[in-house]
Amino acid sequence: MAIRSGAGTGVIVSLVVFVLTTVFLLVLSIVFYTGKVDQTEATEKAKLDLHAFITSEEQNLDSFQQILASAKSDRVSVAEYLNSDLETLKVIVSGAPDTSTESVRTHFSSSLGNGGSLFLAHDRLNRQLQERQQELDARVSELNAARDQIASLEQILSDSGAATTQALEANKSQWLDIQNESEVLAQNMDEHFASRVKRDDRLLGGKTSLIQQLENERDRLIIEKTVFANDAADLREQINASRMSSIDPAMLVDGTVLDAVGVDRVFIDLGSQDHIVLGMSFEIYNDPSQLRVNEDGELPRGKASIEIIKVGETTSTAKVTRSTPGRPIVRDNIIVNAVYDPHYQYKFMVHGLFDANGDGVPEHNNSFIKDRITMWGGIVVKNQEILPGDLDFLVLGIQPLEPRPLPRNAGDTMIDDYARKQQAFSNYSSLLEQAQDVKIPILNSNRLDVLTGQPTK
Repeated sequence: MAIRSGAGTGVIVSLVVFVLTTVFLLVLSIVFYTGKVDQTEATEKAKLDLHAFITSEEQNLDSFQQILASAKSDRVSVAEYLNSDLETLKVIVSGAPDTSTESVRTHFSSSLGNGGSLFLAHDRLNRQLQERQQELDARVSELNAARDQIASLEQILSDSGAATTQALEANKSQWLDIQNESEVLAQNMDEHFASRVKRDDRLLGGKTSLIQQLENERDRLIIEKTVFANDAADLREQINASRMSSIDPAMLVDGTVLDAVGVDRVFIDLGSQDHIVLGMSFEIYNDPSQLRVNEDGELPRGKASIEIIKVGETTSTAKVTRSTPGRPIVRDNIIVNAVYDPHYQYKFMVHGLFDANGDGVPEHNNSFIKDRITMWGGIVVKNQEILPGDLDFLVLGIQPLEPRPLPRNAGDTMIDDYARKQQAFSNYSSLLEQAQDVKIPILNSNRLDVLTGQPTK
């Protein structure tokens, strides 16, 4: 019984120990579990707190690792490192560590633009500054070049002034020499004229009466010239009065068309007894009313031109050298030639130069005009400054232009050429005015060609 009792005691003790151990372990487990829960909560809270500053993904970024390494190198926390770096950056940007980012952005808004950065703005401004500096350097170079040019021009001006002064002094010296020579020459001229007067007095000793006689003769010739001029004017008036009323002789009808055969043969009422010669040409008009000068001073061409190819005693045959379509030659059409007249020999004065072939260049002489007039029965009078009183026609060539005034430094050749041109202009104008005053018909090249049936140029 004693043994059985001791064994039961041991079991009980073991059971109690087991129970106590289990309770302890349970309590310890509860304590540990409670601590683990607290620790887990603290860990989660720490993660949440850390997440507010940086996420787990951001922790793995290289940029953060570089910041972390820099903080460890400086033996400070990341926050302190970033805060110190931010203050340094603010000091660099604005000069004050407590400046806010918004104030910095506001301050640099004009430079930053939309989404820009200070670095880009700095680069842009730096490039602009460099460009301005380059432009300024170029302007400085131009200014220096201009200064050098001004200095060179000033030197040239100075040298020119010195040369001008020297030339002026030389000219003054030459002028003094010329003046001295002029005084000597004037004295010599006075002596020469004084001696010449004495010599003339000696030569005129027995010539005074002869000089007086010549002067009287000159006065008599002047009076005779005046009388002749008046007589010529009277004679011209008488001749003009004897002409057929106020009809221009250039407009007088010479004959008429008797008949026209075909389109190239014409018979006229003039023959050898009317002094018609082979080769003579006429202009054909419908009637005398067409012989009128137009507003340009030119005569209209007739409707046809003819040339004499056969001469009879009272009639002649002509070929048509020019015709107008739709205007046939018919009986009683008039024929006109300014040079020819069956009952009278017209007198012509030919003055000036003429363009024979229409090339714009006048011929060297006007002999071909004179030959045409003479061949067809006209009389060519000598070209003179005063129109003869019995002149019928004045034939004028191309009007010469009045020459320009001579320059001061004109040479002998220019003076001679000017005198020649001025004389030609004066002679032409004088003859034209005389003919207009006494109403002598004036024929230019066009009128003469038209009224003699010649082809116009």
